[in-house]
Amino acid sequence: MKTKLSEQETIEADNLLEEASAIFSGCTNCGRCKSVCPVFKVLKKEEVSPRGIGIIITEKLMETVVKECTLCKACEFKCHMNVKVCDAVLKAREALALKKKGLKTDEKMIRDIKNGLNMFDKGKKE
Repeated sequence: MKTKLSEQETIEADNLLEEASAIFSGCTNCGRCKSVCPVFKVLKKEEVSPRGIGIIITEKLMETVVKECTLCKACEFKCHMNVKVCDAVLKAREALALKKKGLKTDEKMIRDIKNGLNMFDKGKKE
């Protein structure tokens, strides 16, 4: 059974997708990032490379691909345009969770963070 999104969730998700897309506005699609991406090295698919993720996020088609990124930031160190790929991936993941299309663990993590918890404990450290 699908859960209907609230208007606020829809707006938040759309805003996050726009922010994620804007992060890639400086990308020149040179592909230098692919040489250091551990996911691309294993899967050998353009859509899991940082460049591919940028194209997918910009086109707003990222429902499955942004889950592959390890957030290692190797691509960010290699990028001569200083594109913050991991920031975009995190925003896209949060948008997917808000739209109820993310992984269940993503939804729980976002809910816990919003409730002042962290991903390692159940409660705040006082």
